[in-house]
Amino acid sequence: MVQGLRQRPLTVMDEDLGPGLSGMWLGFPNHDRIIVNTVHAVTELHRAHIIAHELIHIAEALDNPEHERNEERRDGYDDPTERRVEAAASQLMISLAAVGGTSDRLTALELYR
Repeated sequence: MVQGLRQRPLTVMDEDLGPGLSGMWLGFPNHDRIIVNTVHAVTELHRAHIIAHELIHIAEALDNPEHERNEERRDGYDDPTERRVEAAASQLMISLAAVGGTSDRLTALELYR
């Protein structure tokens, strides 16, 4: 779904990003990449939430290209954008859980496959 809307592949990778950062989205001209910090993603549910958070950032870039970012690092919720995105990711995860799944649903809905 996101890949089709952005007309570029999206990959999700797990890497050690060190302390303070749970995940990040890297938007390149020919592909998107979400990196999940293995230090912070302690459960599959938390990993799915991090992916959902980054997908919200990507969705915002669809509506407003000014939201496109290439390695913009924010590691807290002092920023209003991060608070809004985190709330939207939480709502997405709640909605997915209500229909019987979380990380499997992210894949099933082809949000990032």
